[in-house]
Amino acid sequence: MSADPASRAALAAEDWRRMKAGDRVARQAFSETWIVAYAGVVLVAMLLYVLIGNKPYVHTVALDPLTGATEMSPINRYIWLALGAASTPLLWWRRGDLLTTAVRLWPLLLLMLWFVLTVRWSIDPGAASRRLLLYGIDLMICIAVVLGLSDTRRVHAAMAIACAIVVGIDFASWLLMYERSMTELGLAAIHSHKNTLGAVMLLAGLVCGTYAWGRTRLREQLLWWAVTAASVALLIASQSKTSIGIFGGVVLFIPFLLTLLRRRAIDILAVAAIGALVVLTALFVWLGYNYSLGQDPFDPLRGVTFTQRRDVWEFVYEEFLARPLTGVGFGSFWDVDPRVQPSLQTDYWFARPDAFTNEAHNGYLDIAVTTGLPGLLGACFLLARWMVRGVLDLRRAALEGMQPTLAAATFLGVFPLMFFGHNWMESSYFTANAVFGTIILIAGVSLDLKRRDAA
Repeated sequence: MSADPASRAALAAEDWRRMKAGDRVARQAFSETWIVAYAGVVLVAMLLYVLIGNKPYVHTVALDPLTGATEMSPINRYIWLALGAASTPLLWWRRGDLLTTAVRLWPLLLLMLWFVLTVRWSIDPGAASRRLLLYGIDLMICIAVVLGLSDTRRVHAAMAIACAIVVGIDFASWLLMYERSMTELGLAAIHSHKNTLGAVMLLAGLVCGTYAWGRTRLREQLLWWAVTAASVALLIASQSKTSIGIFGGVVLFIPFLLTLLRRRAIDILAVAAIGALVVLTALFVWLGYNYSLGQDPFDPLRGVTFTQRRDVWEFVYEEFLARPLTGVGFGSFWDVDPRVQPSLQTDYWFARPDAFTNEAHNGYLDIAVTTGLPGLLGACFLLARWMVRGVLDLRRAALEGMQPTLAAATFLGVFPLMFFGHNWMESSYFTANAVFGTIILIAGVSLDLKRRDAA
């Protein structure tokens, strides 16, 4: 017996709705594929520009004869504006997530608002405005690409591709253009300074090494371990002692951290307590030993200059004490109008033309002297938040055991810790055009916006 007309119509309507739903899912999957691909291209392009810079093979600092500050590249702002424009479609495609994004990034956005306020009393408002605009565009791009990729594994993959390209360029330059790539201090390759090459290869070693570890196919493992080995060779050739030391420490620290995080919470607390107890005991014994002999326990540190950094640190700290609450304005302490730049008003060795210095070699001091105590506290809170979230996410991934997810979590968990240590000797935290300053934004935004990875 055939179905009545009403039943046939209902079945036809159901089939039509099912077909339309399938078409809609297919269109969404197709659109998502292209959004992810486009976000990956934008991220790789931004990283290539940050890692290489706008003056390849220029190994000297060019000073503007009119201002005495570092010569500004005329194309730098246009490249950043172009990258910012390229990332705008991603914000439109992910516009439904923007409100949630703003809520999750509230400490970072609040800190950026304080930076905007410091421009009002900056000693060089023009320089402060330009650098704040650049960092604002940088932040917008980072948010856009993280939203576009929507998975920390994809962010990790895009970063690995960018690092591999730079490693290939630097290695080829080292082999084929040896004289042009070398400097008196060490290998610089395509970068402006051997320390820049060291920082880039430190990053490449961490990114590509963790990515290689996360691959499941032998062919991919061999490829990415080869890239990692090349980055380590370039790192050693750069003779950048800070980067080499940090990389060695990170390589030894990662297995210990992963082993510890797989333990029970009570075991982790016990190890932390034992470590703190050992440090306090050593400090107590040292103080007791020196006081029993009538010696100053700080005498061994008085002759340590950290490659003459102490002179710069003392000067910057004194300037911070002059304006502890307001600072001199975001990005307004170095490379500004020589009539107002604080260091050029002194006769310190680092203010002379033959000893050019444009950072405090301590990221926390630079933030304090430019944005005051509120800026320093906000920046420290933000970095501590990222470090804690990175370690907690790494523990979760270590317990779950999914290798690609664990590899991405390892990078995001270790990099903020490494960044924290690196900024005691170098300045890259909220520094425009700094390699690590850009990477920490990508890592931090990824940690704050991290979604549950798809099964």
